[in-house]
Amino acid sequence: MKLHPYLFAIFLLASGQQANAQAAKEQAEARTIYAQSNRNPTATTLRAGLKNQATGFLGDGTFQLGALRTFDGRYRPVPGVRFHAGLRLLEAQDSINTDSTHLWPVGSLRGFDIGEMGGTGADALRRFRPRLVKEGSAGTRREFVEVLTAVDAGPLLLARLYSSGADATAGRLSMAPMLLVGVGNEPTEPLHPITLNQSDVLRLFGKRDTEISTFANTQHLQYDQPADVAKMIDHYNRVAVVK
Repeated sequence: MKLHPYLFAIFLLASGQQANAQAAKEQAEARTIYAQSNRNPTATTLRAGLKNQATGFLGDGTFQLGALRTFDGRYRPVPGVRFHAGLRLLEAQDSINTDSTHLWPVGSLRGFDIGEMGGTGADALRRFRPRLVKEGSAGTRREFVEVLTAVDAGPLLLARLYSSGADATAGRLSMAPMLLVGVGNEPTEPLHPITLNQSDVLRLFGKRDTEISTFANTQHLQYDQPADVAKMIDHYNRVAVVK
């Protein structure tokens, strides 16, 4: 059905208003979560938890160069960040006084980056975003996951979860991080675990499975390697958007 131009304009206006309202709501909720986490008694409890954790940090627990992505749309480089996967908590050094830190739980950020743009090896940029996660028959929960695909919001997203199952409950870093896959451009759809093998990976691409299989063969990509599967999904995302 083709909408009259006037009705179409009203539809666009209503959609824009809904999007703005949702963004304002998310920003208000994020500010509340941040404020509560950095105000006593919650701040004291969280900092004590971090201090008592010998494990559960991503890496060795030292601060690394990073950046925050806040719900007001800002990209804020900071001197150092460290992420405790078990506590689902990011600690970031203050930009002026590095002896002071701020706490950012899930829900307070649109995401964060560790490393630097264009970095290689240990300094390579790593992107973490909050996403709903569903493991088995358990309910969904929101976690910071590391995005492995080129974009955060493509038709498909591949990510790595560093705290899952019993480890998540105990606040530990998983010995074997879990790979997750799901719809990238719909944040309310949870990501779910995937086993990396040819049949399960190709099943992701539906009617384009033969096309992606040909691409994988041409590029000599392996179905059991996360970086290679991410390249397959990146190719699928480009094709799915263009065609």
